[in-house]
Amino acid sequence: MSAATPKRVVVVGAGLAGLATAIRLAAEGVAVTVVERGTRPGGKMGRREIGPYRWDSGPTIFTLPELFDQLWRAAGAKRSDDLTLLKVEPASRTFFADGSVLETSSDLAKLAASFGALDPRDAAGIPAFMRRGEKLWRELDRTFFRQTLSPLSLLAPMSWLAGIRLDAATPYSRRINSTFHDERIRHVMRYKSIYLGSTPQSVPGAFLSIPYIEAQFGTWHPQGGMHEAPLAMERLARRLGVEFRYGTDAIGSVIANKRISALRIAPRSAQPRTLGAGPAAPNQPGEERLEADAFLFNADIVHANRDLIGEEHLGLFSRRRFKGITPSSSAYILHLGVKRTFPSLAHHTVWHPENPNDELDRIISSPVPSGDPTLYIQHVAATDSTARLEGRSALYVLTPVPPLKDRRWWEEHREEYRAATIRRVCERTGLKPEEIEEQADWTPLEFEREQYCHDGSIFALAASFFQSAYFRPANASPDIANAFFAGGGSQPGGGIPLVMLSGYIASRTILKRLGLTLPPSEAGQIA
Repeated sequence: MSAATPKRVVVVGAGLAGLATAIRLAAEGVAVTVVERGTRPGGKMGRREIGPYRWDSGPTIFTLPELFDQLWRAAGAKRSDDLTLLKVEPASRTFFADGSVLETSSDLAKLAASFGALDPRDAAGIPAFMRRGEKLWRELDRTFFRQTLSPLSLLAPMSWLAGIRLDAATPYSRRINSTFHDERIRHVMRYKSIYLGSTPQSVPGAFLSIPYIEAQFGTWHPQGGMHEAPLAMERLARRLGVEFRYGTDAIGSVIANKRISALRIAPRSAQPRTLGAGPAAPNQPGEERLEADAFLFNADIVHANRDLIGEEHLGLFSRRRFKGITPSSSAYILHLGVKRTFPSLAHHTVWHPENPNDELDRIISSPVPSGDPTLYIQHVAATDSTARLEGRSALYVLTPVPPLKDRRWWEEHREEYRAATIRRVCERTGLKPEEIEEQADWTPLEFEREQYCHDGSIFALAASFFQSAYFRPANASPDIANAFFAGGGSQPGGGIPLVMLSGYIASRTILKRLGLTLPPSEAGQIA
């Protein structure tokens, strides 16, 4: 490739997958421009600040740091020079309605002691669980997590053999129930399907790899907050020459002969666009066109196809797919700034209700949130000294909720739900209402209106059998020759590790499509 005429790629969205793709492409000499409607990188992995308080605004579970190390190495750099990661210990602390407590840890002796206090059989079964998890992880990292797939790939005998090895036809819930004995331990493990925005009955058994990954590789926290990860990625990208256009909306594409010649952009509008309305009309105020050889959409997969590419350019299969998808679960997030500290509160603390399985079973199908939801609190100060405030605490509170099936419910009951959530926090932690100085929340309505998430879902598509692996939208568009996708809605799926891997797959797919040399594969290097 001539240095005078580099290939050009436009990346829509500065989420983790968009940043990872941009970094990998720039490291191979591609000229990259990132378009982001927000004012800073990170997408859902953002930050909220009020007075002295600072909170993460999205993901809080950070695993597989080696994926970030691989990214920095691909750019000829060292991750620890830009981003400090702190070990979270215990990884989590869970309280049950019967008063029992379960702590998880990557220290297997501690994990065995915690399991053994509930059921000695589960402590004795940890070595077998780890061996099974390692086999699943190695197979996933070698195959499904490192290449884009298509349903046609199922015709290959090797795909069937991989599916058998990965327990693809067994529901995650059944695999968990056959692996552990104590119902409380089972529930903590089943609940990890929420990391994928789905139910344990619909997630394939291969995702037994999730609790294995936490136990094997640990749970971490970027010093300064989760938002420090995308900030560090942006700094790395800028050193490689990536251009960033913040406060800029992608409003459509210029398409002819099944190729995008330019992305239509405009200054961010004060009024969010209506999802599913299609590309904006031509000649918007301040409209520009960015030309490139390829276009990477790190946006909600439904929004990208319907509103940025346009249904008229999609094939019949794609049009039907994006009208009939099952969205993932969503979340209600409450940020509390309080005038007290919590020396005994863990970094990740969960309180399960009396009937936890009922909530989990209905997290996708229910039209409204549970009246007695699981309560999660992130208390960063338990791990990160830079987050400690004199006599104060910033608490991040989350309850899982269904995707938007009834928008009016949130419009009419938001204050009521907030008050109920605050009441539960006070009951669980001993916090007094008068100690609350600041409060702000984020509902599925904001995920839809501010981040263009289809039905307010936070992981795009639920990770059911027919929305995972071969059946999840591929990283290359089947309809537009130079359109590509990265993020939770495309392969391999949602959650920080899979989104990072999505950027890896997308970058290699784009490089290959552009006729450029691929860097060495990173598959199988995490052990």
